[in-house]
Amino acid sequence: MYDIYIGKQKSIVFPIMCNAHIKVGYAENIPDPFSTPSNTTDDAPHGLWAHLGSFTFEAILTPYDINGTGAAGLRGRTAQHINDLIMPQGGSGKISEAYLSVANRYAHEMCIFHNDNFRIVLLNSTTTNNNQPAEYKIKVYLTLGTTQETFISPVVIKASDKKNWSYGDSHVKNNLSGFNKNGEIIYDSVARLTNTTGISKTIDLNTTGHGSRALSDIFYSGQSLYTRSGFDFNLLGTVDTVGTSSVVLDANPTNPVLQDTEIYIDTFKEPKYAENMHHVAVAYYDSGKTVRIFYNRKLVFTGNHTQSNEFSFARTDCILGKNTTGNNNASTDMQFMGELHELAIENFAKKDIVHTSSLFPSYDTSLLYLRFEEVDL
Repeated sequence: MYDIYIGKQKSIVFPIMCNAHIKVGYAENIPDPFSTPSNTTDDAPHGLWAHLGSFTFEAILTPYDINGTGAAGLRGRTAQHINDLIMPQGGSGKISEAYLSVANRYAHEMCIFHNDNFRIVLLNSTTTNNNQPAEYKIKVYLTLGTTQETFISPVVIKASDKKNWSYGDSHVKNNLSGFNKNGEIIYDSVARLTNTTGISKTIDLNTTGHGSRALSDIFYSGQSLYTRSGFDFNLLGTVDTVGTSSVVLDANPTNPVLQDTEIYIDTFKEPKYAENMHHVAVAYYDSGKTVRIFYNRKLVFTGNHTQSNEFSFARTDCILGKNTTGNNNASTDMQFMGELHELAIENFAKKDIVHTSSLFPSYDTSLLYLRFEEVDL
């Protein structure tokens, strides 16, 4: 849930399958005394466009899950299948697939802020959407002189695969789940082994007592299978192909597996990050050409640009929500899907991040500040 302090909080929402953006126009804000729009060198810039050197970018946002759950289902904030709610397009594909293909979702970059010399995006790092909501790295594009270089953090916005259980929970009582010593359910029991596999890659399975579902409704290529020993879960192998009564692993199991052994898979993963706010920040130190990326106050990446030019924001439009004011397609436009709460750029590089629930930029140091929250006091 949101961290609510007083009253109702709102935000700018970029819905799933949108093509929206917000423009902070250069021409609308910077006077051109010689009336030469094509030549910005004789303009009289101020604020963001006049700044040189170090700066800090901060944003509070809520990303949505753009992966879906198998079969290219594009998820919304509550992880519902849009594919189940809309008609197919052209008889075979889904509208969501036409909007953003599965292949493009795995490497999709959701643009938070774009200037021709500085861009920050959330980069989806996943390679499948079977029980795998999108997970995001923070990626920065920075141009010094004419050289653009990129800086990428580790995965910082992750899907949740743990849920708590309580006494009387039928899911746990019927031994359908595996939970650790902290009472967190981390695996689901979905089938039993019907043969002694020894070291065979082909294992015969049945789902009697587990909902009697077809194997193709449970297993998929690339999926990890586990066996259980107390609170420990051991990797059996990775699924290569799925048949009607058996699955084939990509390699022989390390140890023999006995008949009637319970087979576990990762429990259902949820994009719980879509239910909260996240703080991302980039501090750029011009003296060392250093880029530092922060997530929820924690420093998660440090890198250096190879060029020695002094940084300046390009004398072009600044865009929120995608990397262009045009309308090409979601992938090339780096369409953001989620919510923006606050965004600020200040004229110095912060050594650390203090506030994450609100930005509180100083008037004297602010180059750009946008607040989309409306709080009733």
